[in-house]
Amino acid sequence: MSTTEDKSQVLEMVGLYQKDPEAFEKMRADIIHQMLEDFPEEYRKRAYGMQFQIEMRLRRYKDPIVRMNMMIAMFWEQFDEFNRVLNDPQKFISDRDAEHCESAKVLPLKKTIIKH
Repeated sequence: MSTTEDKSQVLEMVGLYQKDPEAFEKMRADIIHQMLEDFPEEYRKRAYGMQFQIEMRLRRYKDPIVRMNMMIAMFWEQFDEFNRVLNDPQKFISDRDAEHCESAKVLPLKKTIIKH
């Protein structure tokens, strides 16, 4: 797709959002779905999972400017994580593993005898 076609599609979507926000949401969802379906099979499930997480984080924001700002914040969170992996992968992995490995308290079970 050329830059002119990209601009044309963006302008079309802006106009659609202004006229019919529900139709815009359907078009947006359809475009995202088609892009995810074009992913290679081995990455598609993960891509759908990531898209679900994005949608869940954004669903509470109805104002388009607030949603855009949240998307930008999410982008920078992921960029920061990518940067940490790139610069020190071993430290990133050990930090991530340490977050997921909390010690558990073992509770003793009392032995009860049931008489019939």
